[in-house]
Formats: sequence, structure tokens, C-alpha cells
Amino acid sequence: MSMLLALQRLNTWQSDPVPTDPTPIPDPVPRPQPMPDPPPDEEPIKLSHR
Repeated sequence: MSMLLALQRLNTWQSDPVPTDPTPIPDPVPRPQPMPDPPPDEEPIKLSHR
């Protein structure tokens, strides 16, 4: 039981000094738009190396 009391005291000691507001989560960075489809006269880029 003394271990639990020690943990509780440790937690209260850590959270005792001026409680700071949780840092606001910044808006997620917008993902880059996918490349537009190539014109029909161009050969599409093949991703596979086979």
C-alpha cells in the first residue's frame, strides 16, 4: 500500500505546480493534391518496375 501512496504523492507533486493548459492541437496540414491525369497522347508513368 505504501507504494500506491508514494505514486499518488508523486502524481500530485508533479501536477501541483501551476497547471498549464494542454497545448492546442494544430490543424492537420492539408495533403498535397494528387497529380492530374496525363493527357491521352502521353504515356502514363508506370509505377511498377517489372
